Amino acid sequence: MPLHSRQSRATVVHPVRIRHHRGRAVRASVSIMAACLSLALVHIAEAAPKYLRLSYVGDTTTAMSITWNTDADAPTEVRYGTASGALGSTASGTSFQANAGLGWVHEVTLSGLQPNTKYYYVAGSATDGYFAENSFTTGPVQQETCGKFRFVFLGDNRPDPTFGGGENWPQILGQAALHQPAFVLNGGDLVIDGDQIDQWHDFLGWTTTVAATVPFMPSMGNHDNGPGEGDGANYNQLFALPRSTGVHGSGTEDYYYFTYGNAIFAALSTEGFKGGSIAFGDQASWLDEVLTNNPRKWKFVFYHKPTYSHEALFSISHAPNEEGQNAAFVAVIDKHHVDAVFTSHNHWYERFHPTACATQGNAGSAEACPVGADNFAAGTVYYVSGGAGAFTIPGMLCGSEPGRAKCAGNHHYIVVDIQDNIAKLDTWSAYPQANEIIDSITITKSPETCTEPPDAGPPDAAPDSAPPPDAAPLDGGSPPDSAAAPDSSTPAPDAAAGSDAAGVDGAAPGPDASEPQAPSASPAASSNGGCGCSVPNAQPPAAAWLALLGLSVAWSRRRGRRSAS
Repeated sequence: MPLHSRQSRATVVHPVRIRHHRGRAVRASVSIMAACLSLALVHIAEAAPKYLRLSYVGDTTTAMSITWNTDADAPTEVRYGTASGALGSTASGTSFQANAGLGWVHEVTLSGLQPNTKYYYVAGSATDGYFAENSFTTGPVQQETCGKFRFVFLGDNRPDPTFGGGENWPQILGQAALHQPAFVLNGGDLVIDGDQIDQWHDFLGWTTTVAATVPFMPSMGNHDNGPGEGDGANYNQLFALPRSTGVHGSGTEDYYYFTYGNAIFAALSTEGFKGGSIAFGDQASWLDEVLTNNPRKWKFVFYHKPTYSHEALFSISHAPNEEGQNAAFVAVIDKHHVDAVFTSHNHWYERFHPTACATQGNAGSAEACPVGADNFAAGTVYYVSGGAGAFTIPGMLCGSEPGRAKCAGNHHYIVVDIQDNIAKLDTWSAYPQANEIIDSITITKSPETCTEPPDAGPPDAAPDSAPPPDAAPLDGGSPPDSAAAPDSSTPAPDAAAGSDAAGVDGAAPGPDASEPQAPSASPAASSNGGCGCSVPNAQPPAAAWLALLGLSVAWSRRRGRRSAS
């Protein structure tokens, strides 16, 4: 019932009692006061901010976008400053009433910030309350060739309707945040059904502790869309992302790009906007324009459905090139020599040797076209990373796939360190498996003469490649305190390289098999990820796998917007 209706009924019922019964009048007044206080508390609870999250919409060097939700309309305000507790600047933003059940979405973009600077902030309003103080760090001054930073990629964090697993996501995200990335990329399938509002509430609740301090940049998965495309979809309403502009832009956030340091990142959509002279031709033309107009030493592209992958027994994993996107996407990827492409969708880990199908005259190939196991100068490394929480496919089903270097059934995430002309990509096994490196490559380009820009701000201390051994345990699915406020600091070079992952192809080991074993995360690491927590969703026994394989036969028929995995 609306607030004004409840107040009106109170004033109609109680005046008679006040006039004739002094004792009752006191009790009535107390009742009225209690009712008003209760209604006020209800209003405050409805307008109280929740689900705080950061993202990039503008220049990553001087801007940060802050988004949150309330159940009722409320003012939109952020107070911020460069010292904790001294938040002398204030910025207002915009809000809109989102799809039913999502409440109001509030967005504030802070601009004119200093590069490579830590800011403290609170979001909300003076009338309806603020979040507790959080912090973020702006990006470095951007240069085309030089830059030092770290980011994380992971995807398919959604729970599974059969085996659960929702609590895996905050555990895995918390482990990834301990590496102190500048930002997090996600390959999609954030929820099971993008139409279902309660699932978005669960996802946001699980994610907010990390996303309040580390910008979160997703791409749309086949489970995330709905209702409809573009601004009407729940996904688009909940995230503040750049819009694709230009001749071939859609004007939506379904595909977008941003630049950071000496790198460019482009998120594409395999779930919509498939038009053009060939399938996805318009998106490919947009990508071509973006990469042409924004030259960077490092180029990364990410989207949901894999370019190359192994379709496992009973179609428990999806086929490569599922939407026919390769012909359009790979042609542009090869033209600009994108360094790595990150995809998700299949719930395991795959890495392919450098490949260049368009260069070899077959951009639409569903099989990789390897150019040499370590010939990074001539090809692109393609990843399938679907291990951020959803039930994973066991490594024993990896089978064999042309051009593939690694395959594993672990939950995992990928940490990428950029050191000017060197990129190190470490894949970490994650909760509920041991938190340790299972695969690693290093890409080295021609060296540059690099100096710190004069206005880049003081450099932060360089974190280790591994999470700290004394990291706080994850309790009840919540990331530890150290994950809640990571710094976007400069990574330290790490010469360690990973060994072959469990479930590797049956072929002979690649050239990197002779590299030294990667160290484990810490002496405290254990079978539950070294987090000191229970493992409610460890991999099931063989009988459960048989059940899963049986179900997969039916699931494999569910193609389209919400396929099985």
